[in-house]
Amino acid sequence: MFIGKASSPGYVIAKTKIIVRQRFTVSPLKIQKDSTASQIEFFRRGVVKAKKEIANLRDLTIKMAGKEESKIFDSHLMILQDPSLIDSVISLIKNDQWNAGYAFHLYMQKLIESFEKSGKVFKNRMQDDLRDIYSRVLLHLSSNDNNFVVQEEIEEAVVLTGFTVGPNMLMQFEKGEILGLALDSGSTTSHVSILARSMQIPAVMGLGNLSESVESGDLLILDGTNGVVIINPDENDINKYKKQIEVFQNQKLELFTMRDLEPITMDGKYIRLNANIEKFEEASDVTSFGATGVGLYRSEFLYFGRDSLPTRSEQAEAYRNVTHQLDPLPVTIRTLDAGGDKMLSSVSMETEDNPFMGWRSIRLCLDRKDIFKEQLKALIEAGDRGNLNIMFPMISGVKEIERSKEIYNDCCAELRLEGIAIPKIRLGAMIEIPSAVMVVEEIAKRVDFLSIGTNDLIQFTLAVDRSNSKISAMYEPHHPAVLRFIKTIVDAAHKAGIPVCVCGEMVSEPLSTLLLMGLGVDEFSMVSWCIMECKKIIRSVNYDEARAISAEALKLSDTDSINDFLRKKYSKKIKGLGISSFITTPAFSTSDRALVRIDDEIQRLGT
Repeated sequence: MFIGKASSPGYVIAKTKIIVRQRFTVSPLKIQKDSTASQIEFFRRGVVKAKKEIANLRDLTIKMAGKEESKIFDSHLMILQDPSLIDSVISLIKNDQWNAGYAFHLYMQKLIESFEKSGKVFKNRMQDDLRDIYSRVLLHLSSNDNNFVVQEEIEEAVVLTGFTVGPNMLMQFEKGEILGLALDSGSTTSHVSILARSMQIPAVMGLGNLSESVESGDLLILDGTNGVVIINPDENDINKYKKQIEVFQNQKLELFTMRDLEPITMDGKYIRLNANIEKFEEASDVTSFGATGVGLYRSEFLYFGRDSLPTRSEQAEAYRNVTHQLDPLPVTIRTLDAGGDKMLSSVSMETEDNPFMGWRSIRLCLDRKDIFKEQLKALIEAGDRGNLNIMFPMISGVKEIERSKEIYNDCCAELRLEGIAIPKIRLGAMIEIPSAVMVVEEIAKRVDFLSIGTNDLIQFTLAVDRSNSKISAMYEPHHPAVLRFIKTIVDAAHKAGIPVCVCGEMVSEPLSTLLLMGLGVDEFSMVSWCIMECKKIIRSVNYDEARAISAEALKLSDTDSINDFLRKKYSKKIKGLGISSFITTPAFSTSDRALVRIDDEIQRLGT
């Protein structure tokens, strides 16, 4: 049994397929003299990132297996700290003008070959160590996002297992091929977790070294509700989870009775419930789950898995498929939000030390006006039914909104010259950076709506990398600073007479739903299948009571006090609604026993 982070609810009993790292194709590219400095810096950054990964592995090994076992990683670090390695690669870049990846490849291949004449045991160990270092550093010297492949072709629906999966790779699989995700790394708020929830794929992240303990074809039980994975379960495990799958499915069916009911509180407050989608094909699911529109269409997925940018006509057709199909329901489409862990092969994007705070999102679009204008023109063409909202992401201040609107107006003028009528389209800003919160009143005066991206707002406010498992416990949606920021945004929007929506993952957690509603949020946007659960919660409470509870929560000074207060006020109500298994399933405790693999033997241990 492996315990990880419950990232997407649901249960799966299925065989596994392992994802492995692809072999790198190293291209020998000659660079210009004036590019050597940037390539040397690129190489140094790659080494630093690899050393950080190795140091983390060493620390984890000390904790899990002891200091003696961790010494292998000390030797890896010593190799990467060897001045002769660094100086030799820099010399190949500076003097021979090779690109960083090929220069490192040349040096490491020569080093590996030098051990060919060593004694067998020593030779094999050193070659294995050097190849591991070789692959780890080259991973950071490659801009290829698709550097993981499935070990074998998928012939039946499986649980995908491996160290990590990028959003790009997950989107390449056909619907139904992937029943679940069980990954060594990742967090509940990573983009892959968000996609898994959106695609209704149960997922467990942060499982440590699960991928080293399974083989393709092993039977797994994956419990995405509680964060548990069981390898090669016995009949008792299987029967227990078959019953839980039945309970889970029955609860989902019961929630469908909410589909056609209004999301309105007991005292008459209407809360719009929108759906998040990644592909235009998902538009048909929106109304079937009782959504009142699309609050976030992540347009960047149109750009993934291709070597060239999508044309204006391709984009217009995709956007029109959503706006026309859902007319008259509102559709909010976010402009290109690439960068971070969502790299585009069709756009030259250099590796950055901190890509989540780097050249991404609206920054990329404002620099690459050619890409931005093509998308905006496609959006304007697709808004001919009058139900389109365009949202600009990662706004940090007034200047970015004004520049975005100027480019939008330029697009309108150019389209009029083509004889295209310009429909009424609402423009909005996504507030997800603390600087934007501090000037939100000024931003609100310049837009038609605000949307709060809580995933990044929490990350940037608390200085917590949500993908870092070491500090994942510090990612606190109910931190007082986060809640006060949200209240500031809501008050600014209402002062300007415009609505405010929350479209982060926070909104689909029941306690957070009630807290946000009490803070005055007008609209929620979430993965489609969470909407009916959210609707049931909203219909069970009084708005005035929720406002009073949220006001009291704002006065508290720490996260634990806020969570304790919210549980005291709401837990009994949530459990009474019969949806508690979507939050946690206490009956399936991980304290029964654990399975531990030691020297290729599975041992059954009490915990």
